[in-house]
Amino acid sequence: MTAPIATEDALDGSALRQVFAAASAHLRACAKDVDAINVYPVPDGDTGSNMSATLREAIERALALDGPPAVAVVLSTIARGALYGARGNSGVILSQALRGFAAGVGERDRLDGHALADGLVDAAARAYRAVSDPQEGTMLTVLRAAGEGARQAAEALPEGGRGTGCARVLGSAVVAAERAEAATIEQLPALREAGVTDAGGEGVCVILRGLLAAITGAPVAGHLKPADRPIVHSAGHGGDGFGFCTEFLIEADGRALDLESIRGLAEAGGNRSVVVVGDPDLVRVHVHSLAPQALLDAAEAVGRLARVKVEDMSAQNARFREGGSGAGVKVALLAMSRGDGFDEIFESLGATVSDLGVIEKPPAGQIADTADSLRVADVVVLANHKNVLLAAEQAKALARCTIHVVPTTSLPQGIAAAMAFDSEDSPTANIEAMAAAADAVMTIEVTIAGATRTSDGVSVKKGEAIVLLNGKLAGTGTTPGEALLEGLRQAGLRRGNLVTIFAGEGAPEHDRLSIADRVRQHHAGVEVESLPGGQPLYPYIASVE
Repeated sequence: MTAPIATEDALDGSALRQVFAAASAHLRACAKDVDAINVYPVPDGDTGSNMSATLREAIERALALDGPPAVAVVLSTIARGALYGARGNSGVILSQALRGFAAGVGERDRLDGHALADGLVDAAARAYRAVSDPQEGTMLTVLRAAGEGARQAAEALPEGGRGTGCARVLGSAVVAAERAEAATIEQLPALREAGVTDAGGEGVCVILRGLLAAITGAPVAGHLKPADRPIVHSAGHGGDGFGFCTEFLIEADGRALDLESIRGLAEAGGNRSVVVVGDPDLVRVHVHSLAPQALLDAAEAVGRLARVKVEDMSAQNARFREGGSGAGVKVALLAMSRGDGFDEIFESLGATVSDLGVIEKPPAGQIADTADSLRVADVVVLANHKNVLLAAEQAKALARCTIHVVPTTSLPQGIAAAMAFDSEDSPTANIEAMAAAADAVMTIEVTIAGATRTSDGVSVKKGEAIVLLNGKLAGTGTTPGEALLEGLRQAGLRRGNLVTIFAGEGAPEHDRLSIADRVRQHHAGVEVESLPGGQPLYPYIASVE
């Protein structure tokens, strides 16, 4: 049990934000359980993950608001953030439910029982309007039941719940939603065959339970019923022909957007599961299509596309059969890399690799094109060189997807950051964790001086082995190995440090292992690893952690 936020009192903006943040955390904890019962309309196993990612991005925006925010500001920020962050059919519908909730509550100073009921009723109405072919037995049904339960409870209170706390009305909404969710198994043949209730509806119940638990401080009640039998080959859902789950935003580009014409465009060509929502400035499109590129090309004539994601649902379904969840990558990782060894390390950590270049560095357009090719709405980019950072930042304005740059300035920093990457976490959480991991690494680079000069107070001669510590010239050596040892000495190694040495292009294994032994001899108590990096121009690159 946690401390209640406001059992008897109406919620102000700050308390309301806390309540939604707690519900988001609860949904994240339950996401994989919700994924596991996903069967309608396609058994792709990602409903919980999509709803969680959508709500998480919305809450991050609300948490960034300054000062004690007003109720209307909190709700409108959550709704707008959910529209930007919506993932999957369930995420788009959730974004519209949140938009309807904000509209139903309106400009009230506090969220009381009456306002809560108004919000939930409007949430369901907006969600129904968002779907071109609403189906009962889905999260729409559960949303409507929650609104009806809340309305009945509010009407039974003095003055219709005006001025009261939200707990009683929300508790009734939870009970009504859970009853409706339990009944979904009999409303859709696919659910009945699989022996599960609707995943989107369960996601709604999870959110409502999380809201109620945050308000009252009571333990979260309710649990999911596992599938009675495998659900990946339910009737009407064979192993082939799922098509591509295609999602994108259209931003107005000098003229207002027309939702109905965009909906007609999205429904053309036999596309299914079409959801088109938004306003004249910003429209979110979700569709299952057999020809996603044609759809994107047509949509690009309407406005600027952003946050494009295209996922092969047949491949997603195959992942479900193999691993028990078809949830796809929510955030992708793109690493600028140089050298076969570094490429392999980044790829083993889940990154897509793009050429860092030897002398000429990748331009912003190349970074944007590579990020877009990953077909994921959010892409985290590791620049891994100080001269690539600006291009990576400029790529943000060129890409259809949303690019998030971790300001890594060396390959070892990039590896440390990649080790902290979590494709199921939000971009904001990833950036924070990855930047912290990169900052904890010192980088030592050994190369050969191309000219005789003095830099950073160190004089070097052309052809001499030199060492850079965190990008600054630190010393010289008669050989690359001696220069590496000098750099490690200046790094101030202590017992317990981990030194990883990456040998350059063409370095014999004997030399690589020999230099590792020398480091161990010079620095007792330091753990040393030696790996082939394959990087050109730099005989050795090392990281110190």
